[in-house]
Amino acid sequence: MKVKNLELKQFRNISNLNLSFNKNINVFVGDNGQGKTNIIESLVYLSSGRSFRVSSDEYLIQYGKEFLSVIADIEDQNNTQNLKVVLSSAGKYLQVNQQPLKKMTEFIGRCNVVLFNPEDINFYSNSPRKRRREIDFELGKMSKRYLNQLSLSNKLLSERNAYLKNKNVDQDFLEILTEKLVDASILIIEMRAKFVHALNPIINHYYHLLSDSKDHIVLHYKAPINLEGDLKAQLLSKMQDSFQRDCDFKVTQNGIHRDDFIFMINDIPVVNVSSQGQKRMLIIAFKLAIVELIFQSRKTYPILCLDDLFSELDNVRRERVLNVLHEEMQVFITTTDLDYVKSKRDKSVFKVVSGNVEEVI
Repeated sequence: MKVKNLELKQFRNISNLNLSFNKNINVFVGDNGQGKTNIIESLVYLSSGRSFRVSSDEYLIQYGKEFLSVIADIEDQNNTQNLKVVLSSAGKYLQVNQQPLKKMTEFIGRCNVVLFNPEDINFYSNSPRKRRREIDFELGKMSKRYLNQLSLSNKLLSERNAYLKNKNVDQDFLEILTEKLVDASILIIEMRAKFVHALNPIINHYYHLLSDSKDHIVLHYKAPINLEGDLKAQLLSKMQDSFQRDCDFKVTQNGIHRDDFIFMINDIPVVNVSSQGQKRMLIIAFKLAIVELIFQSRKTYPILCLDDLFSELDNVRRERVLNVLHEEMQVFITTTDLDYVKSKRDKSVFKVVSGNVEEVI
């Protein structure tokens, strides 16, 4: 998968931009605060319909303007699609090949982006909710079925929680709501477990290449039940056992909305033992493993965005990261210093100053 052309209007500090990409490595260089990350952010926005930097879309619209637009030609296995997102106070408008789409789930995945940004190192210390969101986000890139099932599960959880807030809770009706929620949750548990199982050997492969270490890495999935045996019977029993607590606290205490994902290094939580350098290389290995898993699933590489990665690495690790990038993969890199991105591979270099972008190499 490759971005052939990108057009931005009134996106953050970028008033009007039209770029074509003819090479697989594209480097945006400039001082901090000039707009390098805004270009990366626009690609992620086109991929997911959300920003990785702010919770509210309104901050993406250039100050004083009424709308933004992101338009790109995406080539995927010799098929090119024109994708468009327009955001205004009226909402979000989606378009594929000049045809409107109503649902974001129909749009996600047409531009498949895997992002590394400096905040990713907080994965280890983040709340379980944020870690779940990260895993759901990455898994959703590979499976619309997962996204749809997660949406259904969240809807049923909201309905159950709303019912628990009633003064008088009918146990029989609560049982019906519980069974519906359990039915929707089982597939999510299975897909999360399968995803983590597939990721772990690939994470180890890349971590060993990048860190020159033989440490054993495990991304551990803390599910609400034992992953062996009858999953539905286990989860239903666990939720039935907590009926009274649910009624007392007026919220569902158990379920997949309490799941967590913990990185372990030699059977010890990474957050407790690893240096900042180890944590950073592990997150990079994690992202590269996701890239590889998407390739195995879809037979095409996603677009890889590396935002301000190389300033935090020494020369040896920079070279290792660049060397493991597959030649067929399109990569977008932001940096304050072009010397940080030394590669024998052909690349395009863009200078970014105050939201203006000029191709210099």
